[in-house]
Amino acid sequence: MQVGQIGGIRIVLNPFFIILLLLLGVTGHLPHGLILFGIVFLHEAAHTIVASAYGLPFSSIELLPFGGVASSDGFQDPDPFAEVMIALAGPLTNGFLCLLALALAPYDIIPATWYEYFLEANCVIGLFNLIPALPLDGGRVLRGYLALSMGYRRATERAAFIGKVLAVLLGLAGGLGVYLGYNSVSLPVLAFFVYVSAGRERRMAGYVFVRYLGRKRQELEENGVLPTEQLVAYGDVPVKEIVRHFVPKRYHIVLVMNETGDIVGFATEMEVVNSFFERGIDTPLETILRYHYPTG
Repeated sequence: MQVGQIGGIRIVLNPFFIILLLLLGVTGHLPHGLILFGIVFLHEAAHTIVASAYGLPFSSIELLPFGGVASSDGFQDPDPFAEVMIALAGPLTNGFLCLLALALAPYDIIPATWYEYFLEANCVIGLFNLIPALPLDGGRVLRGYLALSMGYRRATERAAFIGKVLAVLLGLAGGLGVYLGYNSVSLPVLAFFVYVSAGRERRMAGYVFVRYLGRKRQELEENGVLPTEQLVAYGDVPVKEIVRHFVPKRYHIVLVMNETGDIVGFATEMEVVNSFFERGIDTPLETILRYHYPTG
């Protein structure tokens, strides 16, 4: 549900966040709900500010109980370094708010009834988001790091899988806690949301990756020079398996090997990407070779 717009960015409340605010209101803790709203908003605003510094403006912010999701109507280049910096901005903001609250504690600026909640909420949101699992900020940091060695698509799959494992563990722990009377249903609900969001991140990875491959055509032109990355593959391997190994900010040369282990030719990154889009994802690598080494 959209609740407003700031600087051209739509502010959207996730249904789980709305439910949480209603529960806090019904139980007489509406001020705590408003504090939580403010903390989550500042957490996500930090992401958008850093993203803008990298030239990646967002069009909307969806507020969640443990953070938020910023999205854009345009293409977002999955630059690993930029993604790490943008992801860390949220938890670092929570850490700053914690330090600010501790510094102001002697002056009683924040009422005592709200101070402890403000401090605890910032610590929980900040630390929870540092867990290296999608859709959390720590998962985006992990994806940015892994993308340098295994490519965006596989890095997303790895981080999303960890997110699902985390969700299952949280769900089991939360369910046991509810059964034993140690906690409310909030933890199982959070686990469900993390699981669903991790699955969505994994599904979206394919869409983003295809757009990223299209962007690869311009990457060399924009940077002027790129370091090379070599891959070795058999000629019957389809191009869809080759592009999975492409990593950002590298230009790839694929060496083609025959059954006896001899290098018989190579294909450039652009030839592989063009084949991916123009001839189909199952096109064998050997059909796009333009250069061949003598085999005899």
